[in-house]
Amino acid sequence: MLQWVTKLLGNSALEIPDRVPEVWVQRLEKLLAPLDAAAPPKGRPGLARDAIGFVLQADRPAMLAEFASNEAIAQQLQLSGYHYGRNNEALPEVYEHFNELAPAVALRWAKLLAASVANIKGACRIQMPNGATWPEALMMHAAGFSLTGWSSASPKPHRISAAQIEAMLQEGGLDPASLLVAAFATPVSSAHRAEQRLQMVAELSGYAQALDRHVEAVRPHLLADAVPQRLHMLTLLAKAETPSLRGLAPQLCQLATASSKQVRLAAEPLLRRCGEAVYAPLAELAAASKPEQRAQALSLSFRLASELGDTARMDWARQTAGADKAPSVQALIGEWQAAQAAKGAGADDYAYDTPVIDWSPAANRIDAGLLDTLWKDANAAIEKSNAQSREHQARMLANGHKFPLHQHQPFTSADIDALQRELDSATLEPSQRADARRRAWGHVAPGLIALAESGALTPVGAFKLLSFFGLANSNDGSLSVPARRVFDALHARTGRPTLLELAALLDGAGCDGKILLVDYCSSWHPFATTWPAADVWPYFASRLDWLVELLTNNPIKSYSFDKKGLYRALATLPSPPAVAVNALFGLALGPAKTDRLPAQEALHGLPGKETRIVEALDNGKAEVRMLAAQWLGRLRHAPAVPALEKAVRKEKNDLAKGALLDALQQLGQAVEKYLDRDALGTEATKSLAKGLPKELDWFPWQALPGVRWADGQGPVSADIVKWMLVQAVKQKQPEPNAVLRKYCAMFDARDREALGQFVLEAWLQEDVRPITPDEALERARAAAQSTQQSMSRYPQYYQDDPKLGMSLEQLIAAYLPAQLRQPAGSATGSKGLLAIAAACAAERAAAPTQRFLKEWYGSRASQGKALIAMLAWIEHPSATQLMLAIGSRFRTRSFQEEATRQAEALAERKGWSLAELADRTIPSAGFDEAGALELSYGPRAFEARLLPDFRVELFNPEGKKIAALPEPRQDDDADAAKQAKKAFSAARKELKSIVDLQTDRLYEALCTERAWPYADWRAYLFEHPVMRHLVQRLVWVRVEGGEVVQAFRPLDDGTLSSCDDDAVTLPETATVRLAHDSLLGGEAVAAWQQHLVDYEVKPLFQQLGKGRYALPAELARADQILDFKGHLLEAFALRGRALKLGYARGPAEDGGWFHVYEKRFPTLGLQAVIEFTGNPLPEENRSVALLNLSFASSQAGGEQRGRIALSQVPAVLLSECYNDLRLIAAEGTGFDPAWEKKSEY
Repeated sequence: MLQWVTKLLGNSALEIPDRVPEVWVQRLEKLLAPLDAAAPPKGRPGLARDAIGFVLQADRPAMLAEFASNEAIAQQLQLSGYHYGRNNEALPEVYEHFNELAPAVALRWAKLLAASVANIKGACRIQMPNGATWPEALMMHAAGFSLTGWSSASPKPHRISAAQIEAMLQEGGLDPASLLVAAFATPVSSAHRAEQRLQMVAELSGYAQALDRHVEAVRPHLLADAVPQRLHMLTLLAKAETPSLRGLAPQLCQLATASSKQVRLAAEPLLRRCGEAVYAPLAELAAASKPEQRAQALSLSFRLASELGDTARMDWARQTAGADKAPSVQALIGEWQAAQAAKGAGADDYAYDTPVIDWSPAANRIDAGLLDTLWKDANAAIEKSNAQSREHQARMLANGHKFPLHQHQPFTSADIDALQRELDSATLEPSQRADARRRAWGHVAPGLIALAESGALTPVGAFKLLSFFGLANSNDGSLSVPARRVFDALHARTGRPTLLELAALLDGAGCDGKILLVDYCSSWHPFATTWPAADVWPYFASRLDWLVELLTNNPIKSYSFDKKGLYRALATLPSPPAVAVNALFGLALGPAKTDRLPAQEALHGLPGKETRIVEALDNGKAEVRMLAAQWLGRLRHAPAVPALEKAVRKEKNDLAKGALLDALQQLGQAVEKYLDRDALGTEATKSLAKGLPKELDWFPWQALPGVRWADGQGPVSADIVKWMLVQAVKQKQPEPNAVLRKYCAMFDARDREALGQFVLEAWLQEDVRPITPDEALERARAAAQSTQQSMSRYPQYYQDDPKLGMSLEQLIAAYLPAQLRQPAGSATGSKGLLAIAAACAAERAAAPTQRFLKEWYGSRASQGKALIAMLAWIEHPSATQLMLAIGSRFRTRSFQEEATRQAEALAERKGWSLAELADRTIPSAGFDEAGALELSYGPRAFEARLLPDFRVELFNPEGKKIAALPEPRQDDDADAAKQAKKAFSAARKELKSIVDLQTDRLYEALCTERAWPYADWRAYLFEHPVMRHLVQRLVWVRVEGGEVVQAFRPLDDGTLSSCDDDAVTLPETATVRLAHDSLLGGEAVAAWQQHLVDYEVKPLFQQLGKGRYALPAELARADQILDFKGHLLEAFALRGRALKLGYARGPAEDGGWFHVYEKRFPTLGLQAVIEFTGNPLPEENRSVALLNLSFASSQAGGEQRGRIALSQVPAVLLSECYNDLRLIAAEGTGFDPAWEKKSEY
C-alpha cells in the first residue's frame, strides 16, 4: 500500500489511516491532480499531494487557508460555475466508498470543500450551528451541483449516508441531529431556492432511520407559522417511517386541520399512515380549538371512520358536531348526509359501452403508396433541413462564431422494413432508436398529420406509426404534441377515436390511459377540447375517482396543468356526478377565487342544489355567507327570498350584508326596506371610532366635496361619507354592492357626480404619484454609472447606441426624465374606493380612465382591470362604450378579456345581448333627437346644432349663427353660463370619440354579419342624433332566410332609398344588415358605388368593391389560410399596417419573441390571428415573413389557442380578414423562395 502511494505521489510516502479504502485515495488523487498541472495562481505543483496529506493525516493545516484564497479550486471541483448533476464521466467517483471512511478523514475532506467556496459562502443556504458550511458543500459536491448555479433541478447527494454525516458532526463537535434540525428549521424564504438545498437531507441514504433517531429534536419545529415552511417540512416527513409518524401524530393532526388547504392536503396522507394514533389528538382539537379547526378535525375524523366503516366514531362525530355552538361546525351534519346519499351513485348512472381494441394487421392496413409518400416527404424534409443547417453554420463561422453542425441521417430501407414489420404485427413494440424522436418531430410529424386528415388511418394504425417514430408519448407519459394533433385530425375526419377508445388503446399498449385527463387539461396544446361531448364524457365517467382527486387534491405539479379543464370535463357529463358534488360545493363556496365560478357552473344542472346553497347562509364564515348570497342572486332563485331576508336581519358583517342585499335586489325585492337611513349616522360614527384603515393614509380628506340628500333633507354627514369610503376599501372590490348603490342614489345628482369624480381622480393620482426628485436623481445616477461601466467593459455592444461616448452627467440627464415619472408605490390596496366612483361618477369618468389605461397599461395591470370593472357599473353611456371599446380593440389581452367579461355581466344585468348593450348605450354628446343641444344662460338659451360632417354650429336666442358662446351679461346666470361653456366643450370632444368608436363597431357588425330587427335599427341607429349621420354613409340590405330582398341607403330626411333613387319602405318585422360584396352581385356593387359618387357620399369605410374571398372547396376542413406564406416585409411595416387595420400585438412567448397579431370580435367570441416568423421585444425592424391567417376562440391565447375550421367562420369575416392579410402582404416585396433564410434571426 505504501509503495503504491509513493509511486503515485512522488517520493513522499503517506500512510493511509485505518478505515480509508485505497481505491478512495486513488480517486481523490485523480480528482485533485489537475491542481498540480494548473499554472499559478490557479494551482501549483504539489498542491494535490498537500491536499491529500491534509485529508489523510491532518498534515499542513494551512491547506484550508490556501483553498479559501484560491477561487480557481472551487471551479476545478465544480462547486462554482454552472454545473447541474454528475454528467461528466471523466470525473472520478469519489463517493462510492465515502461511507467507509473514518469520520475524521471524511470531515477533513468536507472542510476542504467548504474552504474552497469560502469566497462564495453567501451561496450556502442551510443554517447550521456555528455557521458550518461543510455539510452543504459536501452534499452539493456529491450531487454534482455548483453552489452558484440557478437550476430548478433538485440536487441529490450521491452515495452519502445520514449515519456518516452524524458521525462527522459528532467528530466536529456538533450535535449529531444538527443537520436534520437545520433541514426542518431553516426558513425556506431565507434565500432563493433554499428549499432545494434543504430537501437534499432527505435524499441521504438512511434518512428515515436518522429521522426516527432524532424525532424529538425535530418535533418543536413542525408547527411553524408560514405555509411554505409547513409544506416543506411535510415533504421532509414524506419519507419517514410509520413509527416516526405515529410519534408525531399530535403535530400532524394540527397540520391536517390547519387553516391552509395546501397544508391540510399535504398532511392528510401522512396522517393516514398513523392509524389509531390520530383519533385522540383529533378529538382534542374537535373539543378545544377555534370553530374552523374544530370543523376540520371533525370532518377528518368522520372521513377516516367512514372509510373504515367505524360507525361508533362516525356517530361520535355527528353528536359532537350537533352539540357545537358554531353554525359552521353544525353544517357538517348536512354535508355528511349529502355525502352518504351520494355513495353508490355516480359512475353507475352513466350508460356507455366499453370499446374493444382490434390490434390485428388486417383491421389496420395502411396503403403502401401513402407510406411511400410519407418516407419520401420525410427524407426530403431532412435533406432540406440539413442544407439549411450547413448554410447557417457557414454564416456563423464567417462571422467569427463557433457553431456546431447538426445533421440528421435520412431514413433507409432498414427503417422502412422495420416499420412494415411493426405494422404487420398484432403486438406493439416501442421504438428503440434513440434518435427517432429528434428526426421525426419536424420531418415525419407533418406527414402523419396529413395522413390523419385524409382519413387513411385507423386509431391503432396512427398509434403504431407514432410509436415507431417515438412520437406517441412525451417523457412524462402524456401524449406528445404531434400525437395530439394526429388524433385531433383523425377524429375530425372520421369521428374516431373517442376519448374512451383512445384510453383503451393506450392501456393496451402498456401506457396509462388516465394520462388523457391531464392532456385534456393541458395549457399547452390541450387535447380533445373541441370534440363533441358524446365522444369524451364516457371517458370521464370511467375515471371519476381520478377526476375528483385532481379536482380536490391535485397531485399534478406541472405548470402546464390547467385546472379549468377539469370543470370543462365535468360539464360534458349528462349530469353532475354524485361523487364530485361534495367536492364541487366545497370549491364553489371555498377560499380559492379561481375555483368558485367554475365549480358553480359545474353544479348548474344539479337538481336541488339551491337547498344546500340556502343552508350556507347560516355558515359561520362571513365569506361563505357572502358567496352563497351571490350565487343565489345569479341563479334568480326566488324561493330563497325568506331565507335571505332572515339572514340580512341578523348579518353583522358589512360585506356579507351587501351581498345579501344584492341578491334580494336581483330577486326583485326593494332594497330600501332593508336600509335605515336614520341609523346610518350613528353606525358610521361608531365604526369610524375604531380608526381608519392604513390603506387610506394618503387620502385627501380635507378636500372631500360636500354632499346633500336629494330629498332636500340637508347635507349628508361627513362621517357618513367617510364611513362609506372606509367600507368600500374594506370590500376590496371596485364593484359597488347594493347597499352602497342605494345610499349613493339618495344623494343629490350633481353632488353625487362630483364625489365620484373626486374619488376617482384622487385614486388615479395616488396610484402613479412619482418618487421624490432626490430619489429620481439617485436612481438616474445609478443607472448612468451602470451603463458607463457596461460600455467601458463591452464597447462592441454599443457601437450603434447613441449613449456611447456620453459623459456621466449626460447619461444622468438622459435617464432622469423617465425616473421622475416612476411611481412611488401603488394604490391597489385601496382599489375598493373605485366602488364609490362606480356608484357616483357619470360622464366625466371615462376620459381620465382612458388616459390612465393608455399610459400605464404595461405596468398597472391590476389597477387597469379594477378600472374596467368600475366602468361596468357607471350608469352613463360614455363609460359603457369605453368598456366595450377596450374589449374589442385594446392592445393588452388581459384588459380585453376583463372588459368582455364585465360587458357580458352588464348585459346580463340589463337583460340584453352584448350587441344590444352596445346599441342602447351609444352616447349622444348631449344632442337631442333633432341634433340640437340647448346651452342655457338662465334667462336666455343658445343652441348648438350637429351637422352631417360632425361639425357643430352655434346659434343665439334669435336664431342667428354665431362663432362662439359670448361672455355672460349682467342679467345672465353666471354659473349657468359657465356650465353651458363646459357642456359645449365636452360635447365637441365627445363627438370625435363617439364617431371613432361607432365606426369601428359598424365595421365589426359588417364582418360578423350582425343583423338587426328593423325596429331596433331605426330606434337606436337611424334616429340617434349622431349615429344617423354614420348609417347614411353605408349601404344596407333587407334579408329574409339569408337572402337579400332589398338594398337601400338611409337619407337625411329620414327616408330610405334604392341605388336608383326609388323610395324603399320596410315592414316593422324586417331584418336588416350591412351590405357586402358577398351579398350583392357585381352589377349591384357597381351601381351602389356609382350612387355614392353621384351624391358625393364618402363611405364610412370601404364597404364595397374590395372583392369577395370565397373559401375553396378543398379548404373546407382547413384551419388556416396559407396564400401569403413566405411573403417578406419589414417588421415595422407589418406592425404599422396591422395596427391600422385594428390588430393588436400578440403575447410574448419563449425568449421574449412574439409571432402573431390578433384582432378580436367579441360579439362572436372569435379572434383573427395573423402569424409571422416573429420579432423579439423590444422590436427590431428586421425582415419577417408572413405564415398564415387563422381564427380561434377569443377566450384562449398562446398555446391554448385552438384553431377553428375556416368553414365555421362567417363568410364576410373570412373575406374581410383575407383582404387584411392581402393588404399587409402588399407592404412588402412579395413571395421569396428563400424566405426562411432571409427571415431567420
